[in-house]
Amino acid sequence: MDNSILILLIAQGLCFVLWTGLSFRAVFQIRAIAESRSGQMFPGPVSFLSAMGVWLKDPAHRLTRGLWALSLLGIMAPSLVIAFGPGRVE
Repeated sequence: MDNSILILLIAQGLCFVLWTGLSFRAVFQIRAIAESRSGQMFPGPVSFLSAMGVWLKDPAHRLTRGLWALSLLGIMAPSLVIAFGPGRVE
């Protein structure tokens, strides 16, 4: 295996770990919003979807959303480089 491909795969793995952590953080933030809005300990799916809309628009969560999107791009980019970059397998 070429060293450059190995480096890209390691970078992709690190981005995946970051994305996973941010995804869990977002789910817990959305659940907290749903719980505070509904007043119930276990809000239902409708409350969760409503809270997701609030989370997507809230400027306080802008950093989490931005990092989540960048880490998602970081997951996709190495695959695209490997697939369509120089020295690809045909």
